[in-house]
Amino acid sequence: MPIAHARVFISHSTKDAKFTDTLVERLRDHYITTWYAPRHMPGGYFKEGLEQALIQCDWFILVLSDAALHSEWVKWEVDTAMTDPRYKGKIIPVLAEACDWKNLHEYLGRYQLFDYVTQPKEAENRLLQHLGVTPHTFPPQFVGDVKMPVHVFVGGDGVTRFRPGDIICDGPGLPSDDSRLYHLPPDVQTFADIYLPKRKAECDAQGKLFVNNRQVRLNAVTWASSNPAGGMANIPLRLTLGWTWYYHTAVTNAKTDERLPEGLTIGQTHAAPINNLLDCRLSNPMAVNMSVITRDNQICYVQRGVRTAVLAGGFQPAVSGDGQPEDLTPDGTYDPFHNALREAKEECLGLLPESLIQDVCFFGLGRWMKTRFPFLFGEIRVDATAKQLRSFTPPHPDGERLFLPFTVEDVTSWVAEKYQDMYFGRSSWPVASPIFSLLQSLRYQSPERWLEVIDRLDIPDIPPSN
Repeated sequence: MPIAHARVFISHSTKDAKFTDTLVERLRDHYITTWYAPRHMPGGYFKEGLEQALIQCDWFILVLSDAALHSEWVKWEVDTAMTDPRYKGKIIPVLAEACDWKNLHEYLGRYQLFDYVTQPKEAENRLLQHLGVTPHTFPPQFVGDVKMPVHVFVGGDGVTRFRPGDIICDGPGLPSDDSRLYHLPPDVQTFADIYLPKRKAECDAQGKLFVNNRQVRLNAVTWASSNPAGGMANIPLRLTLGWTWYYHTAVTNAKTDERLPEGLTIGQTHAAPINNLLDCRLSNPMAVNMSVITRDNQICYVQRGVRTAVLAGGFQPAVSGDGQPEDLTPDGTYDPFHNALREAKEECLGLLPESLIQDVCFFGLGRWMKTRFPFLFGEIRVDATAKQLRSFTPPHPDGERLFLPFTVEDVTSWVAEKYQDMYFGRSSWPVASPIFSLLQSLRYQSPERWLEVIDRLDIPDIPPSN
């Protein structure tokens, strides 16, 4: 069994940027963390930044070409890695262009070559397996060149809509009933006993909130029924639910790339395939991600505050949050529509009169591919303008509310800009969440223009994916 991946340093010549960008994206598709100078180089002394990165990484990928052989920086990086005992057996030569690659360092020929010139597919599969992951059969969601690490179970097709009565929930039961309470696997509990006190102390020192609360857990899902007109329909959506704790989520879904003592990561050991909830031994809190659309055709999204404990400064949909005890009916049944409205009032709508909330609609159920977070996605329509909505201050804002004109032109321009920022490392990956939310709402708003949306997101600077 290969050793589980951790952080991978990418050594390359800037002349091989196009090849390296594509390689890095394929690694990120498989949740492999990379350090790559154009994306992650901090301010200050260049060599000092490289030295710090080499200390923090566990693997060293060397992109080989004639330009790399003549790069003083590549030679310095290779020399540094070769003398670091932590990189013994963990240097991976990747051939991007035919060249006399063994001449770069006297010991480089001892390492097995991954030949992307003559056998690119075989080299990629072998590289992924060498880093401890299996090439997945569930590709990310694509719209043009824009890639979102989401697996959609059902819906998201521009047609399917779930309204009250269309989602049938079993559980989780009252909070006093622990019969469906999730428990950490023993090896993760050992990690939690060390990690959680450190994380709490860190948040306390920074003035950030890090508290434990009950969360509704998604245990299983089924959908579809016979259609009166023949064939199958997506409605109803049936959710089987239980309970978990936020601290359990913090040490499972939020730490899937944490390596356990046996050598594999939490994700490799306990996550199961992305489409398999029954066998997944992660916390899996049930969440909602909702767009908010105003009467004057503006769509809302949020930039999180810098003092939040998770994804500080990142982006998210206008409404995002997990199911909690207050989202239950009196008999202990989870109500996702109440979850959506509660989170909307707390984060976006404030005390906007409920009579102005026109519609709450879910489009489908998805799951983030690295963290395995499950979520219902959809939108909330309000009979108020963006200016009016700004005047209703939410009691628990996660960050700054921002508005875009809800048009094909404006939304695709924002998505293209933010995706390129994410792709080239100028912003962090969480921008994928509002990108997914905005594009879903656009698909349902303008299905007849969806091909135009795809064409507008054919971004010249982004190499097409395999």
